[in-house]
Amino acid sequence: MKNDRLTYIKNIILPCLVFSVITGIFTGALIFLFKICASAVISLSQDIYAFVRTEPIYLPLLVLGAAAIALLSALILKLSHNCRGGGIPTAVAILRGLITFHWLKSIFMLFASAMLTYLGGIPLGNEGPSVQMGTAVGRGTVRIFGKKNEAWDRYIMTGGACAGFAAATGAPISGIFFALEEAHRRFSPMICMVASTAVIAGTATMEFLCSLAGISSSMFSFTADSVLPLKYIWSQVAVGVVCGVSAILFTKLYRSVSVVIGTKLHKLPFTVKIVTVFVLVSLIGFVSADCLGSGHSLIEAVAEGHGVWYLILLYLCVRAILLIVANNAGVTGGLFVPSLAFGAMIGALCGQALTALNLIPDQYFTVTVITGMASFLSASSRTPITAIIFSVEALCGFSNILPITAGVTFAFLVIEAWGITSFTDTVIEGKVKRHNAGKVASVIDTHLTVQRGSFAVGKEIRDILWPPTCTVLSIQKAHGAASGTHGGIEEGDVLHVHYQTYDEHHSTELLEAILGKQSKDLHAKAHTVNDDHVVPEL
Repeated sequence: MKNDRLTYIKNIILPCLVFSVITGIFTGALIFLFKICASAVISLSQDIYAFVRTEPIYLPLLVLGAAAIALLSALILKLSHNCRGGGIPTAVAILRGLITFHWLKSIFMLFASAMLTYLGGIPLGNEGPSVQMGTAVGRGTVRIFGKKNEAWDRYIMTGGACAGFAAATGAPISGIFFALEEAHRRFSPMICMVASTAVIAGTATMEFLCSLAGISSSMFSFTADSVLPLKYIWSQVAVGVVCGVSAILFTKLYRSVSVVIGTKLHKLPFTVKIVTVFVLVSLIGFVSADCLGSGHSLIEAVAEGHGVWYLILLYLCVRAILLIVANNAGVTGGLFVPSLAFGAMIGALCGQALTALNLIPDQYFTVTVITGMASFLSASSRTPITAIIFSVEALCGFSNILPITAGVTFAFLVIEAWGITSFTDTVIEGKVKRHNAGKVASVIDTHLTVQRGSFAVGKEIRDILWPPTCTVLSIQKAHGAASGTHGGIEEGDVLHVHYQTYDEHHSTELLEAILGKQSKDLHAKAHTVNDDHVVPEL
């Protein structure tokens, strides 16, 4: 009984409560500092561009300055490859165990590289780096306080990622569902506990620091005061369908650009790609301020009814191309707010069309914009529940939850019917491919015994974050119970596992961290199987 209690404290209380709280507090403080610095840098960037627009004679200096910033950014990104591209896809790949990273270096490099991105006006957001830095804080918590316990690692990193998301967006419940619906795509009590505890601690820290600084933690300031009548709900369904189709086109465009950059431009030096992106953005930003930055101010402008349709359409196309090129080139930044901006612009275009045709009254325009934001988020990332919750938390959509849900649902149905991979997974595929370039995968089939006091004892199969592609084919119960993969794992159970790996030694270490140290005899029974054995893809 005493041993059972100690095991419970070690493998449940410590990771789910103690270490998650520590991670949440440090993440909340770090993201507060990050947002303060990002706001100052973005304001400086806007002032510089505004000055050059009034004094065009300084345009050559603007371009040279952008090139200089790009060179510095390229240097940082060469030193830390995992800081390249979207922060959320990188964090998700880390949480799923698909790629590795150095946590301390990532925090500093991400912070510095993101500031250069915002100074250059690149249309990327700050929520991606926030999530990735939260992931790094989680890894650091385990490394410093948890004696490098590999079994806890991905759980605590998940808590850090969720706390980073919540702190960056001001949407704590969405942060929890980020872990369940996008990061791990499973509803597990342990993942939920880790994410919830970290988010509570991170949000409390963020709110406390914001109150001391006298600033708001809210992401947006607009509201939708009018409640859309049920007779107009069809209009939001139409918006959802348009957003679903747009998400398909956006993902296909991203894949096409990725292929071009990866094949025809693969010999182009990395530094040249980064400099080209920064210089291109500086020239476009000189012409229009609405093509710069994450799109936060653009979202608020279109939600309030500002902007004519042809300019909104132009901004949508230009920003989409810039974002795709910048992300494929490896520029640090987030894709979440830019994706919301796409949805806001699509919703605004639909709203203008519907009101111009007298199909819905003008007073429901803002509701339509919010539906567009939530619907595009749902379709592009395949996270309908998170999209609905986010619309309530951050977009003040509670009074219109039914029409927003209708739009989100139909956007998701469109993307599901087409069968296209989500934008996040599309980015992850490229990252994993580059991370494992030149490596040879092995498919391992073996039997492992659950050791006394190990992390797996008392847990369900679904509660454990196994190594990537690892499948538990069967369990031979220690006390003669029926074989199968259902029910709690007990000491002495023998698990038949099957997985694909690029690093057999590291995968063995992860499994031993979960199941306990294995005997040499059991290691000897592990064998590589033929390629016709079916395992989930990495």
